[in-house]
Order: sequence, then C-alpha cells, then structure tokens
Amino acid sequence: MIRWLMAIALAVSVTPSRAETTLRLGLDALPLSLGNPYRTAAIPSIYVLSAMFDGLTRLDNAGTLSPWLATKWESTDNLTWRFTLRDDVHFSNGVPLTADAVKAAVDYLASDAAAAKEGLIREIPALRGARVIDPHTVEITLIESDPLFPRSAAALPVAEPGQWAKLGREAFSRAPVGTGPFVLERWEANRGVFKAFAGSWRKPKVDRLEIIAVPDRSARVAAVLSGQLDVALGLGPEDVHEIAAAGGKDVRVPTAQVFGWSYMLTKKIAAPLTDVRVRRALIMATDRKLIVDKLLDGAGAVANQPASRASFGYNANIVTLPYDPAKAKALLAEAGYPNGFAMTLSSAAGSSAADSEIHQRIAADLAKIGVKVEIRTTTMAQYLLNISRAGFETDAFVTIFPSDPNLDALRPLRLHSCLRREPFYCDQRIMPKIEAALHEADPVKSVALRREIMAWYADEAPSLFIYEGMRFIGTGAAVGGYAEANGMIAFDKITLSAK
Repeated sequence: MIRWLMAIALAVSVTPSRAETTLRLGLDALPLSLGNPYRTAAIPSIYVLSAMFDGLTRLDNAGTLSPWLATKWESTDNLTWRFTLRDDVHFSNGVPLTADAVKAAVDYLASDAAAAKEGLIREIPALRGARVIDPHTVEITLIESDPLFPRSAAALPVAEPGQWAKLGREAFSRAPVGTGPFVLERWEANRGVFKAFAGSWRKPKVDRLEIIAVPDRSARVAAVLSGQLDVALGLGPEDVHEIAAAGGKDVRVPTAQVFGWSYMLTKKIAAPLTDVRVRRALIMATDRKLIVDKLLDGAGAVANQPASRASFGYNANIVTLPYDPAKAKALLAEAGYPNGFAMTLSSAAGSSAADSEIHQRIAADLAKIGVKVEIRTTTMAQYLLNISRAGFETDAFVTIFPSDPNLDALRPLRLHSCLRREPFYCDQRIMPKIEAALHEADPVKSVALRREIMAWYADEAPSLFIYEGMRFIGTGAAVGGYAEANGMIAFDKITLSAK
C-alpha cells in the first residue's frame, strides 16, 4: 500500500499559482486500448472514454433512452435509421460535428479492418454503412433489421475523422479527439492527464482531470482518505463505509451487469464441469443471498440469468435455484462425483466490490460439498489480456455479464456464446434462437425470444450467476454531482469545492 501511495504522490503535479481545480479519479487499471473509442465498451475503457467521447443516444440506469449527439431519430425502413444531429457540437480540435463524422465512424466499424481489430462491433454488429443527407442528418443502414438500434447507438462513439485519418488507429489512441468534456494531454505509465474542453457542448465544472491506475483497492481507499484521490472506483461496502465515516461520501450506482464465474467450456477443463448436473450443483451449493446481504451490504440482487432486471428481455419468470447443499451433493453423486473434485479459478483482485471476499466465500461453500477451488489471482492487465484472447489456463474465471451500454439481454451473449470470435462457451443448439432474436423486428416477438434464451442459460448453467451488480464509489467531501449510467461517467456534472 505504501508503495502505491508514494506512486500517487509522485504523480500529483505541483499546484499552479492560479486556483485550478483538478479532479483525481482512481481505478484499478487504465484501458489497454488507451483512447481508441472503437476497441471496446467494457470497463475500464468506458470509464476513460466517457471523458472524451459521446454516443448518438444515452441510456440511463433504468433503461430510458434519451437524445445525446442526436436530437431525434426514426426508422425509414426495416434496415435504415435516420438521425438528426445537434448543431452546436464541436470536437476538441475545433472541428464541428457533422453527419460526415458519423458516417466515417459507421463506415469504419462496418469495414473489414474494424472486424479484425475492434471489439466494439460486438455491441453494434449489424452496421452496413451510412449516407449523409445534409450536414446534420445522417442515415445509418444495417445489414439486418434491429428494432433496438437506437439503444445500441448509445455505444457508437464519434471520433474526429480528420485526426483518425491523419494519425491512424494506434497513434489516435495516444492523441484522441472527441466531443466530450475533456481533452487528453498525455498518457503516463499509471495515469491519463486531461484538461477541460472549454468548447464542449458538455463543458465540465473542473479545470483538469487525472485518471490514475491504482491496482490495490485498499490503496485507493487510503488515497481518498489522505486527499490524494478525489474519487475511487471498484470499492466494496466496507470501503465506502470507511470513507463516509471519515467525512467522505458513499456513492452507490446500480449496474446493468451480472457478476459470476464462467467455465472454459470450449477448452479442456475439469471434466465434471461439462455435466450440467455438476454446474447446477455448484449454484445450489453457493449461498448467494448471504453474499448479497452480508458482503454487498444488501445492495444488488441474487442473479439467475445473464441479464440484469433493467434489460430488455429479462425473464422475471425464471425460478431461482435455491441454496440447498444437500441437494447439490446429491446432484454431484448422481453425476458420478460423490466425493467432489478439484477445479481452478482465475481472478483479478480489486476489480469489483468485495470481490476477493466473495470468491473466497464461494470457495468455502463449495468445499462443503467436496469441490476444492484453487483461486489464482493475477493483475488486472493480465486478466484483461486473457479475456481478450480467451487465454485463461484455468477451468473457470471470474467474469461480468454486461447488458450495458444498450441494456439488451442479448448483449452479454456477444461475449458468452458462439457469437464471440474465441468463445468461452458455445452451444449450437441455442444459436438459431439467438440469431432470430437479434433480427426480429416485432418488439413483442423480440422480447419473447430473449426471455426464452434467458431461460435456456438459467437451465444450462454455463456459468455460476451470482449477483446483479451495484458499484460502490468513494469520494472525498469536496466532490459533488458524481453520477454514471451503464459505465459512462457524467464527468461534466462533477464538481470539486475548495479543500
């Protein structure tokens, strides 16, 4: 911890003579893709990108869709959506936002080059191209019908096309230009340094921003307590209690994410996990309500499917398997493992609320039915690399099923089905229904298909669904207005009073 506090102290710039305000935000890792807005919409990238980029629309935590860069939209046919853009938006290099910029973003994401490199196409994979109608009207054409496309458009960031063309993908990630409230000045080994974009349509209320990577959760807490950080993400209930007790603030934000353990079912793993009875036994042996009540301070809810409750297609009729260790042990015996078995799990400590405690608690529960779990903890950077390459050498890994940013129940399946280029789980029996749901234009039929798919995942149990998430954020007393929705931090709303 001391080492990290020293690193933070060294990272803090000397206060300038004039009274600038600098917001310092700590998280467990900087994004591997730095400022490339098209690489991924996952955490931690989305935290950082939301300081610099905007989507066409915005979804709040309840799933309500609102205008953002686009003021209105309409479907002109089954494959075409027409968006009207704001006329008062500029990129941070002074170039005005026009339909040409949106067309450039869409055309790139629809290209073969993006298909080979950019993970964002998993969020909005149906893009064919775009056509400029006038300077502030653009038509986006899809390969297949998608009645939820305006929701997906929240995940469509718009980069300044001239800068992208001039620098290329890799160099742009180090000098990104967007329409958001902050402009990147430089990347350092453990932080990004930003200044306010005075010409932003969402002008921020602080002068500067530093996003600092502090992998150790306890060090992030200590840094808030000492005033070296203003905001710390990825905390647990006990952390925010400690910060609040010292005069700071306990901020809780519901997420559109389900947390759980996923099994490497497409690779050679512990043989018992290939049996659905064993996977169901692991669920019934885990006291998930205790985890929510005790380790998560009663926040969130027990999960029984990949989608969160606010998601389009969440199935409220799924019966949650009860906590029943005796039945779990009987299922193991029925599957041929009366004495249990051994398995390994990959985890990155400090990545979510009370994560280490939760995984140790589950391991203790499973030990009671004879399942011995070896938890192998790695750095967040290595964990993210393993996720991107499906490179885990363990039988299971700690994971998130994210319905954000478009709050679609199918969104997690772009990561946890055959839709993924290198899948962790791929069962062709459910794929026709997933494909049908992705392309169904009728909203009633579309939601019904999604609910059937959620029921399949609950029954097949390719993962141990643990809880629907709640993010715990600790801030200093001087911080006001902190808010986020689906991982997108409202950096323009945050205030910082005199310390």
